[in-house]
Amino acid sequence: MVFIDNLAYSLFVMGFVSLLLLYMMSSMYLAYRKGKRDFIDYIRGATVPLAVIGIYIIISGIYGQLTWPLPGSYNILFYDPFISLGIAIVSFAAATRYRVRLEYIGFLSLLFGVMVIVYGITAYGIKMTTAPFAMLVLYILYGIVGILAYPASMIVDRLPGLKRGMWYGWNMVFVIFWIFLLLSGIIAFGTGALALSQHLLVAP
Repeated sequence: MVFIDNLAYSLFVMGFVSLLLLYMMSSMYLAYRKGKRDFIDYIRGATVPLAVIGIYIIISGIYGQLTWPLPGSYNILFYDPFISLGIAIVSFAAATRYRVRLEYIGFLSLLFGVMVIVYGITAYGIKMTTAPFAMLVLYILYGIVGILAYPASMIVDRLPGLKRGMWYGWNMVFVIFWIFLLLSGIIAFGTGALALSQHLLVAP
């Protein structure tokens, strides 16, 4: 099969996911604060680009697992969590599109988030990559995003039925979720930019 080293682009894609989710959640929250009844439509509007990105992630992740384009066990370290990200995104897009509860997708994301953190800590412990601390930060940030997706999804499920304003604690969950989405996107873009030149140089 043809050798394809798409690690740098895959990192950029992870950044795209973070910032798209950030934009989606911000649009929904602002619409809700303004009293618009159709604020959930701001989430549904993001389902098409999210589904496309998620499908790409799953396909490229499976391809990576089958062909092992990265050196040795780096394929396990990267593509296992990468496919999990794709599954979570496609599941979220489908659930939102067909108007089913997001709580179970959020719980799945929580499980994936814990898994990603375990992968990151394990890889850091055996000093994988040339920048193990940066890799650890990236995995922990995305792991926390996955964990926070669970309470955030439960809140979104309950918002349409609220007769009063959003509880202060729920606002804090959204703020923390936004912060980690932003940080994870920045780190993914930065890591992808740093990896780009190296992976261009070693391309066949």
